[in-house]
Amino acid sequence: MSDKLFLDALIVRDDFEVQDKAHSSQGPHKTTLSHNDFEIPGFFFSLLRKPDFQRETNEWGLEKVKDLIESFLDGDLVPAIILWKYADSYTFVIDGAHRISAIAAWVNNDYGDGVISRKFFDNAIPQQQLDSARKARIVIDNDIGAFKDYKDALYNIELADPKIKKRLKTFGTRAFQLQWVDGDSKKAESSFFKINQKSTPISETEIAILESRKKPVGLCSRAILRGGQGFNYWAKFENEVAATIREQAEEINRLIFSPKLTTPIKTLDLPLGGKNHASSSLSMIFELIKILGVDSEKDDEDGRSTVQELSRVRKIIERVNSKKPFSLGLHPAVYIYSKSGNFRVSCFHATIMFAKRLEESNRLNLFTKHRDKLEEIVLLSDGVIQQIVRKARHATSAIEPLVNYFNSILLHLESGCETSKVLYNIAKTDEFSYLKLDESGYSVTATSSFSKAIKNSAFIANGIRTVQRCEICGARLHSSSISYDHRVRKQDGGSGTLDNIQLSHPYCNTTFKN
Repeated sequence: MSDKLFLDALIVRDDFEVQDKAHSSQGPHKTTLSHNDFEIPGFFFSLLRKPDFQRETNEWGLEKVKDLIESFLDGDLVPAIILWKYADSYTFVIDGAHRISAIAAWVNNDYGDGVISRKFFDNAIPQQQLDSARKARIVIDNDIGAFKDYKDALYNIELADPKIKKRLKTFGTRAFQLQWVDGDSKKAESSFFKINQKSTPISETEIAILESRKKPVGLCSRAILRGGQGFNYWAKFENEVAATIREQAEEINRLIFSPKLTTPIKTLDLPLGGKNHASSSLSMIFELIKILGVDSEKDDEDGRSTVQELSRVRKIIERVNSKKPFSLGLHPAVYIYSKSGNFRVSCFHATIMFAKRLEESNRLNLFTKHRDKLEEIVLLSDGVIQQIVRKARHATSAIEPLVNYFNSILLHLESGCETSKVLYNIAKTDEFSYLKLDESGYSVTATSSFSKAIKNSAFIANGIRTVQRCEICGARLHSSSISYDHRVRKQDGGSGTLDNIQLSHPYCNTTFKN
């Protein structure tokens, strides 16, 4: 499990454009931040803000947070915090949000699960975040001591823990150095990107997310990732519109990330999107929103475009796997996860795009007709998929080749090609001539203990053989997308007895069967 700590709640986000530009900044600025400045509520921290284009504060793991706290307490060199304030605006963090948040987490005993975080996320905190926070608190309290222990030690220093007593004499003099950016909001925003590209580089995807924060593509991405919780980038919209954005985003988040993924894998009830709130999740959702064609050109002034786009995205995901009557119920263990249980982001995107293309080309019935054979071939394609992704060199670049691969399987089956010969015939085509079918793409190093990959492989191999199948198309069923069908239709006199019920995919029941 990742030990990344989600500290996004500790510094409030705000829009750079809230300040009054008619007045210049008055008086000298602070030059340092001491431990008193990190307490919440507090006069300094309550007015401190992150720009709305700042990345979420979730990139630091336990060790990095612990090292920063120790460096602060021991007076080691820590890079200066860079702030910006203009006229009567809040004070904004241009560089150093993770550093400030690490100390604030320690001072306020909130590593992503405390009072501040629970209020920020309306108590909707995922288990992974809670587990990481709990682990951090145990380790930091044991190795460094809780902030409260330092305050309590002032009443009787002789009885204090030795590690606390050693640091207490210089505790009050420790501080971060501050630097200030001069100029208006455009100057501050430009400084942010320059500084972060030089110190902690921002990927092209992250820059695109930050720059599109007011456009439907950015609003949809952030809303979906957090299930409508966290910072409300849509707060300026009318209450009804904002509520709809939250509701739609929450449901899409559930469709993608539920049920919760745990490892080693002990169930085939796997989520479409792997683990939520991993460091790459926002990029994954942003790429999905982009390839689904969500508007990335115009700012959404009233939120209605975002609502419309979220509704469209939701229907596409529901087509892939949901209880809706039109859902194909595509099984993640067949299309998305490797046989060793690894979540494949390229296959996540490709599976959704494949289903979308089937609908757009009116080939859903054709797919259902050959679905059971197609999925058997996909299950044999672990090594093939690895080769396709490897040749593309990037998960995003592999989406189109993977969609073409799934489509090529379907076309070969429709042409009457024997199932056992489909892969060999695909490898003879110009597009996939590079495939080497003798490469399994899977190897392990012999050890005395079973690795997580071996455990996952054993469970998936056994589970995929015994999983319940649709009694209409013969392909595998997923728990999130099962329909109960009358063998003999009610209008034809079919009863509601046990011998007249069959399990099926929703689409097979409501459309293909008829």
